[in-house]
Amino acid sequence: MASDHTTASQSPTEPPPNADASTPLPEAEAPPPPPEPQASLPDELLEEIFLRLPTAADLARASTSCTSFRHVVAPLSFMRRFRSLHKAPVLGFLRAEFYPAQSPHPSAPAAHALAQAADFGFGFLPDPAGWSPRDVRDGRVLFSAVSLSEGRGDFIDATSNTFVDLIVCDPLSRRYVRIPPVPEDLAASVQHSGMLDFEPFFAPASGQDVQEEASSFGLICKVLCENKVAVFLFSSRIGKWRSVPYHGLDDLSNEVVDALYARCGLHRRHYAHGCFCWVLEWMDKLLMLDIRQMEFSIIDLPPNSHGGRLAIVEAGQDTIGLLNIGMRTLDFYSKIWRNQSGGTKEWQHTTMNHPLPNYHWCIIGADEEYLLLRGISLDWPWFGSASQQRPDIEYFAFEIKTLLLQRMYVSKHKMMHAHLYRGFPPLLSPPSI
Repeated sequence: MASDHTTASQSPTEPPPNADASTPLPEAEAPPPPPEPQASLPDELLEEIFLRLPTAADLARASTSCTSFRHVVAPLSFMRRFRSLHKAPVLGFLRAEFYPAQSPHPSAPAAHALAQAADFGFGFLPDPAGWSPRDVRDGRVLFSAVSLSEGRGDFIDATSNTFVDLIVCDPLSRRYVRIPPVPEDLAASVQHSGMLDFEPFFAPASGQDVQEEASSFGLICKVLCENKVAVFLFSSRIGKWRSVPYHGLDDLSNEVVDALYARCGLHRRHYAHGCFCWVLEWMDKLLMLDIRQMEFSIIDLPPNSHGGRLAIVEAGQDTIGLLNIGMRTLDFYSKIWRNQSGGTKEWQHTTMNHPLPNYHWCIIGADEEYLLLRGISLDWPWFGSASQQRPDIEYFAFEIKTLLLQRMYVSKHKMMHAHLYRGFPPLLSPPSI
């Protein structure tokens, strides 16, 4: 019995009693060798890789993945290079408030982050209720002073027949700068000429602005009078205004002057080939300001152009294009108007089917590359019936070059005019003021 007890209680790790003493014990498994340290890429190479990421959203995700990546992306020099290589995506549009792009628009995450980080109530402005948005560009918003009775964001924004105070602000950094008033000696040249309208807007950023100083900007103010148009320019680099010799309108018919006075179409600017353009609706004419020469010109439009659905686009060297959005077709007109032809060539017209839905369309905003479209589906019972139901009103970004249509926002509110807001995610947006 004792022998049986000894055998049962024997430790399983001990060799049996009559095992050969010379038999070696099994060795424990050796631990795996430590991984070889991976060589890190130099910052210069990482910078070149990040510059080649396809979108700003990809760069934002990469910059948040680790501290070393963020260190490469953070400098302003890198952001200037990235902005020069990548166009800013459309994040939404601005009216009396900001309307961020909604899902499934690809910019929806960045737009939501911007809406959360920025102050689009503009509470940081002095007397916030006394300003109306006039233009948006490069993350900046231009406001003009309005009376409380007019309210901010009314139809075609604020208008004025006199010089008004201006403010440029950055809603993300909550910074603003007051623009000094136009000097009296410059303003006197138009104040006694039947001043009809004072329209300020941003000048496009030059290549020097993009590469060197992201906080600099320029303003253009078009002053419409009874018999002339004047231009005033402001540069934030020097903080001063200068005027451009005015151009008479003596060659215009009384009907065109009346259209200018009524601001028919003048609330929506277009930009192409270095020119700001205003469609004179119902007049079949186009007012153009060449900002390189600071000269105005007026050209005839094709007959029966529909101003509300008409966009001015670039159509090749020295060629201007008109894109007219119909119900099921796109009518495209082109005309050589600069240099060799002197603007005498007739409009060339082509029609193409477009992939746009069967909507009632209206252009309510534009910049160099995108149109802001308002669309109402013709399938709604609201059309052609006595129904009191309000239809969904959809707002789209329409890329002119690719004819790509992307829905941004849906509401019941019908806006007549708004400003496209383009920019980068907050992490990639240094202060612009």
